[in-house]
Amino acid sequence: MSPFTTWKSRFLIPLHLFLISLVTQAGSPAEIENPIYLEKYFQSSDHLTLKTSDGYIRLQTINAQTIYVSYAKDSLFLSPSDAVIAQPQVSTIIIRNSAESLDVRMGESYLSIKKNPLEIKILTGVNNQEEAVLSGPFNANQRTGINFKLDSREKIIGGGARAIEMNRSGKRLQLSNQANWGYEWGADQLNYSLPVFYSSKKFMVFFDAPQRAIADIGHTVRNQFRIDSKEKAFNVYVMTGTDYRSLLSAYIQLTGTQPLPPLWALGNLQSRFGYQSQQQATHIVDSMLEAKYPLDALFLDVYWFGKGVGDFRMGNLTWEEENWPTPKAMVQNLKSKGVKTVLITEPYFLTTSNNYAEAAQKGFFGTDSLGQPYVIKDFWFGPASLLDVFNPRAGEWFWQKYQPLIEQGIAGWWSDLGEPEKHPGGIFYQKGRADQIHNVYGHYWSKMLSDNYQKHYPKKRLFNLTRAGYAGSQRYSVFPWSGTVKRSWSGLKAQLPIMLTMSMSGIPYMHSDVGGFTEGEKDEELYTRWVQLATFSPIFRPHGEKEPSEPIYYSPETQKIVRKFIELRYELMPYIYTMAYQQTAHGRPLVRPLIYEQEDDFLVDIYDLYYWGDNMLVAPILEAGQSTRRVGLPIGNWIHFFSNEVYAGGRTVDVSAPISEMPVFVKAGSFIPTVKPVTTLDQFNTDNLSISYYHHPEITSATGELYLDDGENAQAIEEGAYQLFTFQAENSEKELSIDISHNDGVYLLRPGRRNIELLIKNSTRPEHVKVDGKNTDFRYHPKDKHIQIQLTMGADPVHIRIK
Repeated sequence: MSPFTTWKSRFLIPLHLFLISLVTQAGSPAEIENPIYLEKYFQSSDHLTLKTSDGYIRLQTINAQTIYVSYAKDSLFLSPSDAVIAQPQVSTIIIRNSAESLDVRMGESYLSIKKNPLEIKILTGVNNQEEAVLSGPFNANQRTGINFKLDSREKIIGGGARAIEMNRSGKRLQLSNQANWGYEWGADQLNYSLPVFYSSKKFMVFFDAPQRAIADIGHTVRNQFRIDSKEKAFNVYVMTGTDYRSLLSAYIQLTGTQPLPPLWALGNLQSRFGYQSQQQATHIVDSMLEAKYPLDALFLDVYWFGKGVGDFRMGNLTWEEENWPTPKAMVQNLKSKGVKTVLITEPYFLTTSNNYAEAAQKGFFGTDSLGQPYVIKDFWFGPASLLDVFNPRAGEWFWQKYQPLIEQGIAGWWSDLGEPEKHPGGIFYQKGRADQIHNVYGHYWSKMLSDNYQKHYPKKRLFNLTRAGYAGSQRYSVFPWSGTVKRSWSGLKAQLPIMLTMSMSGIPYMHSDVGGFTEGEKDEELYTRWVQLATFSPIFRPHGEKEPSEPIYYSPETQKIVRKFIELRYELMPYIYTMAYQQTAHGRPLVRPLIYEQEDDFLVDIYDLYYWGDNMLVAPILEAGQSTRRVGLPIGNWIHFFSNEVYAGGRTVDVSAPISEMPVFVKAGSFIPTVKPVTTLDQFNTDNLSISYYHHPEITSATGELYLDDGENAQAIEEGAYQLFTFQAENSEKELSIDISHNDGVYLLRPGRRNIELLIKNSTRPEHVKVDGKNTDFRYHPKDKHIQIQLTMGADPVHIRIK
């Protein structure tokens, strides 16, 4: 037994051991001919610095799960990017120094550092035992980076939005935000890349790289996973855990969660490229409402400030007067109908725009090497310059263009082209060259908006539809969509790994243009299936060009199905809004791959089936003409949401999927709160609630919750201005008991008493029902096997006993 093993066992903590190699360029065996050795080390109160023959390494702990590793050739370490909110811990460092190694305890983390050749083993307090080694060289061949040894069966998830399998092993991925017009399945570079990866060996890596970088996951060298860039220093965070859920929790502690969305943002958000006039926009809203579709927002594309092809006027940021003669009146008219107006903006300013000369004179654009505004001559809207969003003065000037529109009643923003879509490496910004900060351009744009909302409208929740960002952008209320997807079945299929990977990377509201954006013919079946998927997605926003995105332009048969699913989303709004709260408060994703809930590595390869919150399982239809669906149900018992049929999990079942329906299941032992659908979420009313409990005799204990507030107050959680209901079920052979209680929080227009319809699904007829010890009337519905109980609830808990 080695001295390190003996020392480790003294602390009686189960440990996880993983390998990291800091390498450069190709990482081939030829580069290891001159191994690195440890020259000396320096101990501080919160970190350990290693001086090696190839530069300096600084090691710190963030928490019990996270190690912070910095490398610099000259000991001038980089500061963390804006993605990171956690600070290193000041923890006791104990070092045992021998001729061959340093054995180190830093707080609850353990490291064994071999001196020659330099190898660093990192161990933390988790159950698994995985071996790995951190080593050099760190800086060679103009690239510097980090390398992990790949086992033959190891699976790697991450890299941001990619229209490929969730397991990225064998791939070489560009970590560079890049628009991809008309993409479909197979597109491996899209608008929102992220240097965030999970290993099936239960560790997670965040390579804090605002610059363009590359992740080579066993593509060049089969047993090596390398992330590197041309920069000469870097920061990387390594998190360990018992499962994927604990890894995401550690990452969320590092980068934060998303503030609560405005309630309306979870409704039906109608968009198109684009509504060209005030008359057309008003007509669309009136037609949608007349056809009895729930609707909460209308999104206006580039026509609000210009006339389109040949006259885009990008950068004007004021209404085009001829086609929008009374915009404030229009916005207020739509608002009176419960429909909010959202405007598109871009960071590009055409040289012909009204604002170009002023911004150029004030030095608010990215510049060339001579300090002059860098003009992108081949930008497809016309010659343009990019705003320097890293310049606080430029950001304040940009905000002053937004604020008058907010005062007109604009409810949210659509931040387009923020990759940026065309971004020459020779542009210089206040924070550096374009290549060095490319991936955080959209992030800083979002930060500017968020900071100003907090300053000027501290009670108002921000909605910012974005196409690109970075790790941690979620803190700035971003609602990213997956880019300009082709209107095709292949484009639809692509949305599953995009949405799920981003969700597991701390970006909870990734979604797609419902129906597909570009190319392709009008396809009623495809549109219907896309609507069904979007019903169970974080954001529901139909959007497209040429072919209609509005359901009113489809056949009566299609409209009937689509209306039913949009109404279903509104019925489920209490459940969806509670998911949003759980994300903000606890970092739990809205959409979740199976691996988040069930620990089986083979589930990494399953991404056409996902959890919708804690309790629902969704199996989208992704192929034309498909009327049945094979579903591999997770372990447990599942109840079909539409048919109430009960299925035993842990097996694959064939489920009917006519065009009017999609396989959706509820986990036995779940509480699902619903309300009657409304035309707009301005009318969202919880005076009358339905709570469905999905009973199963094998479930002896279950819990659930419901979050409610005014849907607007950005400080609701901090102020306690909300109600959080808690549901508790206990089941035995003789009795089912359900207790309902809440924190009695107060918010604007909160009802003092609620009428609650409690539905016990999958149940037999009871002998009697007691509420707070008194016999109570109930109805039993034998056809679909549920009990119906009417309750009235005020401030006090309610206790239901069913025998």
